Amino acid sequence: MSENRGKFTRDAAQAYLAHEPEMQVEKISDSIWTISDGNCRTIFMEGQTSVIAFDTFGTPGRARAYKKAVADSIPGKAIKTIIYSHDHLDHCGFAADLSADAEIIADEICAKVIKLRQAEGQSQVTKVLNGSKNEMSIDGCKFTLLNPGPTHGSGNISAWFAEDKILFSSDTVLANAKYGFVPDYHLCNFVKFMRGFLELEWDVFVPGRYGLTDRAGFEKGCDYIEAVQIESQNAFAEFVPIWAFEPMKGYVINKLGERFADLEGFEDHVGQTALRIVHHYLMGGWGLEDTPEPSVLLADEVEL
Repeated sequence: MSENRGKFTRDAAQAYLAHEPEMQVEKISDSIWTISDGNCRTIFMEGQTSVIAFDTFGTPGRARAYKKAVADSIPGKAIKTIIYSHDHLDHCGFAADLSADAEIIADEICAKVIKLRQAEGQSQVTKVLNGSKNEMSIDGCKFTLLNPGPTHGSGNISAWFAEDKILFSSDTVLANAKYGFVPDYHLCNFVKFMRGFLELEWDVFVPGRYGLTDRAGFEKGCDYIEAVQIESQNAFAEFVPIWAFEPMKGYVINKLGERFADLEGFEDHVGQTALRIVHHYLMGGWGLEDTPEPSVLLADEVEL
């Protein structure tokens, strides 16, 4: 294989890895742009002499398309800093193709997972962050990186741009119901941590997928996830066959349709969401992330 392959092992994945989609770019402040490949979304910002990019997209081709879009938007300035929002390859897997010599910034837990994973094309972290709040000043750009606790992935961090009133939090809350399977939400404290962002001042929310939204859309996204959690528990009490897709889909549509049918993707995805969530209650979560003390995850086992 000629492309960096992440964790793929088959040559058949080569075309997928190489494809460079058209990227949609929108300037949302004097120094911040948001970019989407039609599915995943992230942000980048202009510094005094360079570009600070968040995430990389999920293939070498998409990383190259990202790089070209940055160059078109900010001519003459190279990407010198990449900030990983979390460890997942579909968002942060190909820094080697985006900017091979960039400084890579990430949370400590994210850095440890990446070190153990050794995915081809996912550059190792060069600057490790700790704690729930880090005030950043990079090439004239000032912003805050926040880790509220386990929400998505490992060592997830969100970015708050106080002066621009913008919040970026990848793969967490959406103003729609399209991320239906939520296989990697840590549900134990998810909504509580997300609602904590409402204590900050911001007007524009940039999610890790699909379109932008505002505070009202963000709050409705929280309400939706919380409501599916409640009805997934009620399904046990009413002896719905929780392991079967169609009964779960019908049950939650009946319970939640009046409140949330206006969300894009509701009927197509709410059944998958409910099926995933019932297993949180059935099994207890995905691991240490869903325990009262998730900070123990990889605390002593991996040295950076």
